[in-house]
Amino acid sequence: MEYYFRKKDDLPSIPELPDPFEKPDGSRVMTPEEWPAQREYLKELLAHYLYGHMPKDSGVTKGEVVFSRPVYNGKAVAETIKLTAGRKGEVVFYADLIRPVKEGRVPVFTWNQFTGRHGSPAEEEIVCRRGYAIMEFDKEQFAPDNGDAINGVVAKAFPECDWGAIAMWAWGHSRLVDYLFTTDWADTDKIIATGHSRGGKVALCAAIYDERIALCAPNGSGCGGAGCFRFLGGRYGEGIGLCETAGSINDMLGYWWTDAFGEFGARQKRYTRSNFPVAKNQMEFMANFSLDKLGTLQDEDRLPFDMHFAKALIAPRALITTDGLGDVWANTFGTQVTWRAAQEVFDFLGVPEKNALHFREGKHEFQAADWIAIVDFCDEMFFGKTSANNIVSFRPVQQAGTPMDVMMERMDWRKTKLHYTWSNPLEDM
Repeated sequence: MEYYFRKKDDLPSIPELPDPFEKPDGSRVMTPEEWPAQREYLKELLAHYLYGHMPKDSGVTKGEVVFSRPVYNGKAVAETIKLTAGRKGEVVFYADLIRPVKEGRVPVFTWNQFTGRHGSPAEEEIVCRRGYAIMEFDKEQFAPDNGDAINGVVAKAFPECDWGAIAMWAWGHSRLVDYLFTTDWADTDKIIATGHSRGGKVALCAAIYDERIALCAPNGSGCGGAGCFRFLGGRYGEGIGLCETAGSINDMLGYWWTDAFGEFGARQKRYTRSNFPVAKNQMEFMANFSLDKLGTLQDEDRLPFDMHFAKALIAPRALITTDGLGDVWANTFGTQVTWRAAQEVFDFLGVPEKNALHFREGKHEFQAADWIAIVDFCDEMFFGKTSANNIVSFRPVQQAGTPMDVMMERMDWRKTKLHYTWSNPLEDM
């Protein structure tokens, strides 16, 4: 189905969080049976205004184990897999895998990584000891993390696509999923997408467009991830702390998104994916940063979505977002705002327990505490195990323990709507 999407100047101002139940014709979704069609509309809306479009035909993915050795005293095996993808097999990349040696199939984390970084033994042991495999890949094998992303191997393989680097990297998650379906050890009903910072944005995008991913776990993903474009703040509430905005992220990292997103927010310069400058050093990179516009909003109210749409598109599958309370730039307040709004959709679809978030003390890192919370949540979603971790969801027996509770200790944030006036349609019946 084709949709008509307006340019920024023709869009109305929406100061509150937009309504994910509003159909293209202005009417509202009223029953869960209507949600699949609405989901397709929202996916296309995000592709148009934020991510760009992925290929409709990605070709066949093939994988070959090129290295293998036992680790953790023989309790796990480490492998390197060479993969090929694309319509002509022109995309060649590698992934590293650690999986427990045990009977039966195992759940698998797909983890996009930064160039030159790999999972630490502590992270791998946490995951393997709990019975999960972890498969990680350097996302820059698909597109460089600079203004030259438009000339990367994946962009060249699919020149018809208007995607930014976030979607290109997310495409890599799906190629790992392709491979997992060919193995005799992966439980393909229990595949997880995760990543940190920009990698968290990537994991969220991957899970939106690939429903084979059963659970999404972005960490520290902030602006364009689990955060919020309209409402900003740190652990002490709205407007307190310096957070990344649509303008800031477009000034420095406009090549991450499709061109339409560059129209929103306070831009220092107007680049597109095709002419974004390739910085030779950190000074050139920072030159794109509008210091006088830090933390300020401009046209975000004209966005016909906010990031609760992205979270809602994971439902009825499971989602957990993890963050450090010291990571103000990632907008921990906004993360909670969009979590609460997305909950309306999870409630509507009858899966209130599948939308969760976890905060810890600390900064912008992917820490062991984050991994433990994520695996605890996976255990609960996949195996029905009860967690003692402070994971906040809408189970009424739990306390909220979230940033706003610092300011409003007597308020149950799970039941309070401060940033939107619409509601779950089933509540209106």
